[in-house]
Amino acid sequence: MTDDANGVAAQVADVFGGEQQLNTMNADAKRMLAEAQAGNWAVDEETGSHLRRAVEQMRTELGRISPKIYRLQQAPKLGNDSYAKQVAVHFLTAMDSDDQSLVQVYRAAREMLETLHEAIDIAISKYDASNEAATDALSRFKNQETR
Repeated sequence: MTDDANGVAAQVADVFGGEQQLNTMNADAKRMLAEAQAGNWAVDEETGSHLRRAVEQMRTELGRISPKIYRLQQAPKLGNDSYAKQVAVHFLTAMDSDDQSLVQVYRAAREMLETLHEAIDIAISKYDASNEAATDALSRFKNQETR
C-alpha cells in the first residue's frame, strides 16, 4: 500500500475504530432502522437532534477523506510497460476488491451513516406520532369525563 493509502486507511480506522467496529456499527444501524420502521424505537426531537449531530460529525470526517478515496480508485501512473501496468492493476485490486479493501470499507461507512440518519428520522417521526396519539386519547378521555 502507498503512504497515501496507509494514511487514508488510518483515517477511516480513526473515525470508526477499525473494520470490525464498522461492521458492527453497520449491523446495529440496520437493526435500528428496522426497529424504527416497525415502531419499536422512537426518540424525541431533542435527543434525535443530538444523534443527528453525531452522525453529521462522522459524515464531515468522511467528507474530508473523500478526495483521497477517489484517488485510490484511479490507476496509479507508473509507466506504460507491462510490469507498470500489472502493478497498477494490482494496486486497484488491493484498494477496491473485497469487503476488507479500503474503498469498500469507506463505502460501508457512508452507507452505515445514511442508514443511521434514516433510522433517527423515522424514530423521531414515530415519537411525534405516538405523542400525538397519546394526546388525542387523553383528550377523548378528558372530554368523556366532563360529560
